[in-house]
Amino acid sequence: MNEFRPRQFSLLPIAVKNILIINGLLLFATFVFNNVYHIDLNDYLGLFFPKSPHFHPWQLITHMFMHGSFMHLFSNMLAFYMFGSVLENYWGTRRFVIFYLLTGVGAALCYLSVMWFNAHQTEVLVQHFLNHPTPSGLRDLLFTHHLIDFMRLDQNYIVGELIQPWESFPRSSHYANEAVEIMRNYQQNMYNLQGAESLNLFDTRFATNLVGASGAVFGVLFAFGYLFPNTIIYFQFFIPIKAKYFVMIYGALELYAMWQNNPNDNVAHLAHLGGMLFAFILIRIWNRRIKNNLF
Repeated sequence: MNEFRPRQFSLLPIAVKNILIINGLLLFATFVFNNVYHIDLNDYLGLFFPKSPHFHPWQLITHMFMHGSFMHLFSNMLAFYMFGSVLENYWGTRRFVIFYLLTGVGAALCYLSVMWFNAHQTEVLVQHFLNHPTPSGLRDLLFTHHLIDFMRLDQNYIVGELIQPWESFPRSSHYANEAVEIMRNYQQNMYNLQGAESLNLFDTRFATNLVGASGAVFGVLFAFGYLFPNTIIYFQFFIPIKAKYFVMIYGALELYAMWQNNPNDNVAHLAHLGGMLFAFILIRIWNRRIKNNLF
């Protein structure tokens, strides 16, 4: 499907316009509430892990309209406007809004499902250490499983003042108790943002929130590339590339970044891929219904 035959034509369709306005107003409100009332709206509207005391069901939708900075908002909304306007003109407002919300929620569910699996694995590893505390077990937990990347503890302290002397005196109850106390505090505050920060046991995977329209925007990007694969896009405004290759490259980059699992990377690459996956599923379902109605 290479031809663009819109149901309507508007440079700024109604759904795209209102979503842009809502996102802009909420970012402005976030700055105002933070500076005037010292209230972070992201703590209420950003998406937390379901085991977090800060989680609320409405966050599955509201996180799509929250952003952490102006540049975060600008990059998402620019792409949303460029590709979303075409899709709304092609599908109509009702179907476009359904698509946007479902891909955004679907992206969040993909993200949370993998996070749930990772959280369960971490819980099992930590509990195993608490049941059988050994210096080799602590070293393996922190460095082989990279838990120290997320705990933000002083690595020199952990190695020099805990693990190494404990390895020299493996029967020492002093070092064992100190290690158990650290890991028990981590376990108790694994999903609690305030508690984790106060103990310097901050876990960026499970304690922080997810904000941004990126999952839905990547769904919109995928839909554009799928429906209009040979349309020329000017990457960085001057490099011509077909939409299908643009989507493939972006998808491959997101997959690579997710596989790297860099703890210093605060981008939810899994949510981006989840948005693309749900976009593919929705388009396939809708196309099948159209064919069934025609034949």
